[in-house]
Amino acid sequence: MKKIACILLISLFALPFCPYSITLSSHENQVVKPKDDIKKMFEKGLYTEIIEEYGNTPRTSSAEELSYVAESYIRLNDFPNASRYADMAIQKDARSARALYVKGSISSANGNHTQGIADIQKAINLAPKQAEYYTGLGDIYFAQDDYTKALANYRKAVNLPDPSEKAFYMIGAVYANQDNVKQALDTFYVAKSKIEKDKELYVTVLNNIGKIEFDNQNYRDASEAYRELTEYFPDDYYSIEKLVECYNALGYYSRADVSKAKLYNAYRQGELWNTSIADMFCIDHFAVGNKDVSAYERFEVSPCRTITKYIFYVADKDGRIDSTITLEFTPAEEEGKTGRFDPVMQKGTDKYGFNVVYDGNLAYTTLQSVVKDIIDGKVDPKPYVK
Repeated sequence: MKKIACILLISLFALPFCPYSITLSSHENQVVKPKDDIKKMFEKGLYTEIIEEYGNTPRTSSAEELSYVAESYIRLNDFPNASRYADMAIQKDARSARALYVKGSISSANGNHTQGIADIQKAINLAPKQAEYYTGLGDIYFAQDDYTKALANYRKAVNLPDPSEKAFYMIGAVYANQDNVKQALDTFYVAKSKIEKDKELYVTVLNNIGKIEFDNQNYRDASEAYRELTEYFPDDYYSIEKLVECYNALGYYSRADVSKAKLYNAYRQGELWNTSIADMFCIDHFAVGNKDVSAYERFEVSPCRTITKYIFYVADKDGRIDSTITLEFTPAEEEGKTGRFDPVMQKGTDKYGFNVVYDGNLAYTTLQSVVKDIIDGKVDPKPYVK
């Protein structure tokens, strides 16, 4: 199944199921009205505080409060306790809608989708205006690739008086997984307008918008998404790399240089060593005839030896790498000089040099023109001699 959308939320589908048998005495079955602030605590991410305040007093906590304790353990990746408190909530009140919803989510995470659907449907019957429950039911169908039923439940969730923010996003995810990219993108923009900006879900939507716009070569809109992402996460180096690519594609070279400087600083600080851009990063994509070119810049700088500074991968119309062109930088022997760039082309097992040398202080746009001339055959190759 092709998945375009990148769901970064905590997914209940992935939770392991750990059954516990909890026996409560009769005085423990008293249902206590939940405190009004526990939902707000959960929405603020105060999971540890919920556990400390309500989980340590199961005899006086209501089924709904115990359900929030179970969900808090889920968010803290403590799945055994999550299942334990979900069972405890059900035993305290078998008609607690939230307890049934949490229990159904855990059942589905364990692979028992039938039981999960049954439990969440019971929760919906008890609380038919709770958008979160329709979203949870949609999630189970989504996990089974049943997009028709998933979409139907997500639409119910967004049309209730207090709609589910996640459901707005998941509608886009459904379209994306059906390869309906245009509808997915339109829906993600709707989701962006409906979601609070300080939530992880908002960032997830921005990621999807940026990726789709970039893949469609809508670099202006993609850059806006990635720029906003870096405002939330200044150390999101992937998004900074995409900004470099967008700005170069748009001809905003000074903006690209600002973003490149951030990457170089991160490289010097050792913050990239275990990332996909530990050694080099993508700076541009462009076409030469029917060839697509991806340009990369290496971080390495040497004052005393020749290094490969730029790499251009040239792909044919089928996406296969046809050749690789590198620009080798050699520092100047004399102090105050800028050094030089020597273009080298690898095509299959053959390697070629060229009877041209370029000033080491050339701007990227000029270097790009060099590569275009080589691909177009305007510069004659010669056997490479190191």
